[in-house]
Amino acid sequence: MIAYFGAMEKFENFNKETLIQNAQDDIKTIGFWFTSDIKTAIPYAIGTETVYEKSETEFWEDGEPKVVPIERPVIGFIYKVYIDEPNLKIYQSNSVDAYELFMTDRDKYCDYFSTKKRNLTWKDEAILLNKDEANAKFRNNLINHGYEGFLIRNCKLQNGVTDLYCFFSVDALHISDVIPVETLDY
Repeated sequence: MIAYFGAMEKFENFNKETLIQNAQDDIKTIGFWFTSDIKTAIPYAIGTETVYEKSETEFWEDGEPKVVPIERPVIGFIYKVYIDEPNLKIYQSNSVDAYELFMTDRDKYCDYFSTKKRNLTWKDEAILLNKDEANAKFRNNLINHGYEGFLIRNCKLQNGVTDLYCFFSVDALHISDVIPVETLDY
């Protein structure tokens, strides 16, 4: 299987410490996100990073420049990856968005907060109180059922429709190509 991974930094091998990906905050701690085509991987490789620089306009009383945080744009890389056919739970439907099936399945582990109503779901855009715990419980449930990740078929993303993969481990991934996003026509 071939999949694409967008990352904001360049690296030689997949490992949990080096992966910096611009994924949705509520789901990025579930696993490592890949797409079935290169174009839909691009937004995962574009973002910002905070750097600290000496200010040209702000100074301390002694005249020394202050060190201030600055958000700098980052345009990263797309990794073309070979994956040895993992056992994936598949979210697929002809009547509803498969992403909804995935999020509804994950909602069993989520605690939301809002003053509006009870029995909240991800669709209510309420505050998720236990993101990391919910994602860990969801992931562990799938692992306990023998899955190494999951596949959301025909997922609608900002710039198209793709199969969206989430893998729980990066041990079986083999990088075949690293493509700078700036060289792509997007």
